[in-house]
Amino acid sequence: MSETSEVNNYIKSINPISARLMAERTGYSSQLIPVTSYVTVSAIEAFLRYPEAVKTITGSMQPEEIGMQARKPACQANSVFLWGVANFWLIGRNIMSLIDQSLDDVSNAHTVLDFWGRVSRSYRGGEYLHSADNNNRINVLESSQLEFFEQSVSSVDEHRRTLIRQLNATLINYLFLLYFDTRVGHGDTGPYKLADGRTMIVRDYYRLSKSDFWWSEVASDLPYENLTAIFVLDPKVEVTVTDFGTSVTTPEDYLNNLSSFAIFANVNGKLEPIDDNQFEAFVVKVKQIQKTHYRNIVSMSRDERIKCGAYVYFTFLRPFAQIAGVEKEIDWECPRDISKDLYPLVTAEVEPPQQDPNNDPYPYYEEINK
Repeated sequence: MSETSEVNNYIKSINPISARLMAERTGYSSQLIPVTSYVTVSAIEAFLRYPEAVKTITGSMQPEEIGMQARKPACQANSVFLWGVANFWLIGRNIMSLIDQSLDDVSNAHTVLDFWGRVSRSYRGGEYLHSADNNNRINVLESSQLEFFEQSVSSVDEHRRTLIRQLNATLINYLFLLYFDTRVGHGDTGPYKLADGRTMIVRDYYRLSKSDFWWSEVASDLPYENLTAIFVLDPKVEVTVTDFGTSVTTPEDYLNNLSSFAIFANVNGKLEPIDDNQFEAFVVKVKQIQKTHYRNIVSMSRDERIKCGAYVYFTFLRPFAQIAGVEKEIDWECPRDISKDLYPLVTAEVEPPQQDPNNDPYPYYEEINK
């Protein structure tokens, strides 16, 4: 099969999934952070730079091996980051095709999408490119890992349920702001069916403390970098997990049907359990850091906020480079290659266009015709 045919087959598989995911996603408009602007900048940078970065990664490790190594707790080379690798490049392609159609190079497209496809299949353990191809399941953890989690959880009473609700809500809100109004700081895998009919969801909370996010210096005192929580739900709860690593449950309030729970800190690749008696003090600390981080964002210039958000999105490729051992061989600065003439045009303060839900604009991405 030619590169063009392979690329177009990938695009055909991506279009309906991305259309559905974005239609289902709750809309959000921030008065503080210019999300549309930074997404546009990061997508352009991805289009211009991902092909060479991917070549550096695959020169060190085969995509299939990367996918296999990503099948573990606390690894952010996960489903939504995979989705981003393909879609950010394709969004950038859409933008740049309006400026210069000669940039639409099939070789670059194949480099990025073939990498995405091969890692995706390996990560998902079959021929699935998306969670949606597998009935909205991300079943990537080994049976031995799941057995360990099942043995580690303990029952939930109303007092403990209240603590867990507060902890989970605090972490999700904190990570949303830390990732500059992006919902990728936490992600689920599952559902994992247990022998007794209950369902397990495994949720990772990523990069809570000081990390490559230069603004995360504010969180340098947090004791945990990554956390992994285990939610075991009553048999009556139905669960699916989207490609964004988001659990969708029926009934919606899954925590009201939580039967068992455990949470671990990932320390040098080992999972260490966290006792409930640490929850309240930890929640207080996280909320304090979030307030300080919010004030820090307020003091930033608009371009500084765009740079932070663009870095979050552009570096969706970074966890894959980490697995391959070439993270330091790639320049992650963003923005870097967008032209000085184009930058002010795509970051202008304008209201983003409102999509008419009755007008289907898809396919998201046009096929390559050369």
